[in-house]
Amino acid sequence: MDKSKIVMPKISVIIPVYNTEKFLREALDSIINQSFKDIEIIAINDGSTDNCLEILNEYAKNDNRLKVYSQENQGQAIARNFGLDNSSGDYIYFFDSDDILLPTALEETYNKCKKDNLDFCFFDAEVFYDGDNLHLCYDYLRCSLLEDKIYKGIDILQVLLSIGKFRVAPWLYLIKKSFLIEINLHYERTTHEDELFSSLLYLQANKVGFVPKVFFMRRIRESSVVTSLFSDKNLKAYFFIVDNLIKYSNGKDHIIKSVVNYLCKNIINNAVYRANKLKVNKRIYCVKEVFFRYLKFITFKSILVCLFPFLIRIKSLFK
Repeated sequence: MDKSKIVMPKISVIIPVYNTEKFLREALDSIINQSFKDIEIIAINDGSTDNCLEILNEYAKNDNRLKVYSQENQGQAIARNFGLDNSSGDYIYFFDSDDILLPTALEETYNKCKKDNLDFCFFDAEVFYDGDNLHLCYDYLRCSLLEDKIYKGIDILQVLLSIGKFRVAPWLYLIKKSFLIEINLHYERTTHEDELFSSLLYLQANKVGFVPKVFFMRRIRESSVVTSLFSDKNLKAYFFIVDNLIKYSNGKDHIIKSVVNYLCKNIINNAVYRANKLKVNKRIYCVKEVFFRYLKFITFKSILVCLFPFLIRIKSLFK
């Protein structure tokens, strides 16, 4: 076959899959039925113990755009990196196997990226709850707050941080693959890997666009990562992320350092605040680490709540 005549897909959709058989068909249907057809779908079965692999193989028989890979369970980060390494599209879209992408999402974001030659574009999402006992609050709506124009990555990151609307979820972005290669960006094998990936994505982008529409429906379910309890594994992952952001900012200009410091402050205080759920010895470890390594980022409020969780109930303390 003449390789020069092989037409590569325009978008590679990368889907890590782990024990989501209940939702997988709906998720796959939302990708397969996109109005934009020139895609490849790379599904990585990450050691599922349910019927996910059977469902993937069934769909692959009916749609040759779907490529199915299997690996031992190594986590979402490794699965996404594998998908990225084996992708052939001009643009990358990371998708989760229990969510829903609305029908025109890839078409509209691709057209936006091509028209303005963007490194990546982002959009909004809404959440829905799979279970009656979930009362979590997630806000991915920025439509009325941002201008539809071309931004430098660090500029729009500053805007999003200033209004409390920076969201790290990778399924909010369509990203030019050549840009990821240029900046050598991949996922680190850690919990909360999206925090580091998305921060570095914005910090290094020259041209970023926003499509002011809701294209994604995020499912919140009881057994998902986002609803799991906070542990010392989460705490150490946040420390790892902050260390890597600081490392990136070394030798950079004062604007980058300032933004990275702001990111680190948010991450550290969120981690220390949430550490109030840990046992006493883990909370003490947390406070010691912060004092020795991240003192300039921490607030008195976070330290108090970490050491004395009962203070959360005294609302007047934090007004």
